[in-house]
Amino acid sequence: MNQTARIISIYAADTSGVCSALYEFGGMTVIHDASGCNSTYTTHDEPRWYDKKSMMFISGLTEKDAVMGNDDKFINDLIIAANELNPKFIALCASPLPAMIGTDLEAIAYAVENETCIPSFSVKTNGMNSYIYGIQNAFLELAKRFINAKSSSNSNIKSNIESTVIFDNKTSKIKVNILGMTPLDFPKKEYFDSLKSFIEDSGMILNACMGMETSLCEVENLADANVNLIVSSSGKPLGEYLYDKYIIPYVKGVPYGIGFAEKIKKSLILSANKKTCIDATKDLREKGRVAILGESVLSASLASALLLDKGIKADVLETVGEGDFEILKDFDISCDDEKILEDALKNYDTIIGDPLFKPICKGKNFIELPHEAFSGRCFTKNSPNLINTNISII
Repeated sequence: MNQTARIISIYAADTSGVCSALYEFGGMTVIHDASGCNSTYTTHDEPRWYDKKSMMFISGLTEKDAVMGNDDKFINDLIIAANELNPKFIALCASPLPAMIGTDLEAIAYAVENETCIPSFSVKTNGMNSYIYGIQNAFLELAKRFINAKSSSNSNIKSNIESTVIFDNKTSKIKVNILGMTPLDFPKKEYFDSLKSFIEDSGMILNACMGMETSLCEVENLADANVNLIVSSSGKPLGEYLYDKYIIPYVKGVPYGIGFAEKIKKSLILSANKKTCIDATKDLREKGRVAILGESVLSASLASALLLDKGIKADVLETVGEGDFEILKDFDISCDDEKILEDALKNYDTIIGDPLFKPICKGKNFIELPHEAFSGRCFTKNSPNLINTNISII
């Protein structure tokens, strides 16, 4: 049977992705699901749960409600909670059961907004997709509702293009958005701190980050940026939206290592001035005997950094199944099936990946690179910070 896992773990679901994406924006996120499941989305998949408060709730769906379709109770509960807590917005998403019975969360959000005057929207989920799908849709819905286009310098596209000038290969304060950064891919605050320092040390300004160390004000100002840095597949749809609507180009890649960080810096400057979208990993890949398992943008960035800094050739085995396939070369594969992945790993001598992949990598040189979305908090303390620094994992 395909798409089953009898040995290795599975990735966090799309509902967890929504919770992670919207955690810091001051809204009320409600998963339409049975009572008692809140810990799945928060304590298991959300490391910030112990440090920062956020309004994350479960609807308390009962068997009777599911059979009879008791939407009035759900709507009334939402209105009562919203009036008591006064969130900045209300976001609704579905677990598998509401998705199967066809609960119209969009209509419910519309009814709640009419009653409370609080911006409300639904995020497409069904509990069967990975966290990437949930984050992507959550970021898109949030941006569409809250970007303040009137105050954006990009409302005048021509003047925005002319406003950014390069002097001696340095930028005249290019504004950068970081897209697709959540603890599911970047579990430690030091990753954000390193990215922010990288941008500022490059002579640029961090305009907004979706969605760590952030606020709703940053969402409102997203369109003020000159360029977007997409650091995971979760940020790509938002990057495409900002490019299509506001002509803000994007660069894909994480500034791992020293050489690849310099490549990212040059790409950001070029992208901001030429209004062109750039995949920083392009042409920095060669087929090798090392396999990197995980999310595609992070893995391809690491492979590019290994080639530049260490001369090591590595292939990407994208294991989430919903990553950014455009960055993958002919020798890379996208595989979310355990048996196919196990067979593919036979072609490699060294494997870099989350420790929970070890059981299907017997006899190989295995290098641990923990991934919060795959193994949760089990190995987070062992997760190395590879941003703009010497790569020492291999």
